[in-house]
Amino acid sequence: MSLFFVVVGCAGGIALGRLIRLAVRGRGATVGPSSPDERAGVFASFPCKLGDVVVRRIEGDEAWLAGALVFFEERPIGALFVAPEARRDWAVLAREAGSELAWLSPASGVDPLAAREPPSALEHEGTRFDRLRRMPVRVERVGSGAPAVGATAIIAEYAGPGAERYLLVAGAEATLAWRGVALAEREYDVLPSGHATLD
Repeated sequence: MSLFFVVVGCAGGIALGRLIRLAVRGRGATVGPSSPDERAGVFASFPCKLGDVVVRRIEGDEAWLAGALVFFEERPIGALFVAPEARRDWAVLAREAGSELAWLSPASGVDPLAAREPPSALEHEGTRFDRLRRMPVRVERVGSGAPAVGATAIIAEYAGPGAERYLLVAGAEATLAWRGVALAEREYDVLPSGHATLD
């Protein structure tokens, strides 16, 4: 009889834990994956993951992916990795589909109107960028150094002349932007690492 109560008690504890996690998510908190296997699963469809080093083949620039903003719809659809210990504050945008990356650095002078709704086109330092895609997403911060934008955001990707790219993240708490270039698979290398840790 006591074994029955132990089993029922454990099952109840697991169910209560799941309910608490759902309640926390419902209030907008960011809850990252808790185990190395779960973290690996989040980045499984991306060309890189936390802890990797991305190297631009021609320029030789390197970015150690210390943290990320992971963008979710029903599943992870993209990640903005940050490399705060590089010579510059590089960021790397990876998407679920395809192996193209965007190599970015923070952009100044974000239009306050863009904080409400990313426009279909924008200009930055004299260069026009046209919007490629706009997606409302849930955001989770993982690793270290990723900026806080809130638990939800609208992300907008823009294309400029040639390979120029611009990313706008209009979050519930902050709106941030990055500018850089698209990198085809032949233009970068990914040096894999072991599992990274969460904040």
